[in-house]
This record gives sequence, C-alpha cells and structure tokens, in this order.
Amino acid sequence: MGRFLSSFGTHFGRRHAMAAMISLVCALQPLGAAANSSLTAKAAQLAEILGAVHHLRDICGTNEGQLWRNKMIEMIGVLEPSDQDRQKLVKNFNDAYYRYKNAYPACTAAAARQSDKLMQDGQRIAEELAASGHGR
Repeated sequence: MGRFLSSFGTHFGRRHAMAAMISLVCALQPLGAAANSSLTAKAAQLAEILGAVHHLRDICGTNEGQLWRNKMIEMIGVLEPSDQDRQKLVKNFNDAYYRYKNAYPACTAAAARQSDKLMQDGQRIAEELAASGHGR
C-alpha cells in the first residue's frame, strides 16, 4: 500500500524531516519553566500531528513502527510539562490517532496526501517551537 505515498512521503531525506524537527524541540526548556501558553498550544498541535502521522504512515506501509509514538514520548520528556499539560498532550495525540484511524482505515491517495500535509505542518510547528526563544 505504500505506493500511494508521494515523493515527499517516501524520499529518505524528507521522510525523516519531522523526526529531525522534533529533535529541534529538544532544545526547549521544560513547559513549566517557560510558562508560555503559546508554547503549550504549539506543543498540543504537534502532539495531534504526531498522533495522526503515527496512524497514517503505518497504514501506508512506511514500516516506521513506533517512531512517531516514541517521538511523542521524547517530546514530553524534553518539555517536562505539568501533569495536567502532559495529560492534555497525550489526549491530543490519542484523539488524533483514533480520529484519523476512523477516517482512513486503509491507505488511499487521500490518506497519503494528508500524511504529507501533516508532515509539512509538523515540520513548520517544530521549527516554530525551536525558534520561539525558549531554548536553553
């Protein structure tokens, strides 16, 4: 089913682009130290994207296993959000995962396009988070 993924989704350098962008987020201070609601909102958006991508890339045969779930865990570990914010981030990830699982039970051209769009959005948000001035 991976044949539906566009060149953005299958190209090696682009395929790991968001994973690299998540690594940029690792330079951020913990959410509690930053106490910035825009940072929290962007992290929530990124959590949703990670949940959706976790499902979409799996059904489209990228064979990435738990990569996107692990990136979510890594992001939470780096940001060190409060318990309440951590629960919200996890809920955003899980809600997006199941929403996309229901909307796209199998890989289609539309699912692959959505995956590509989310990867681009995730890369942009991760870059914004990294450049937000909350770095160490």
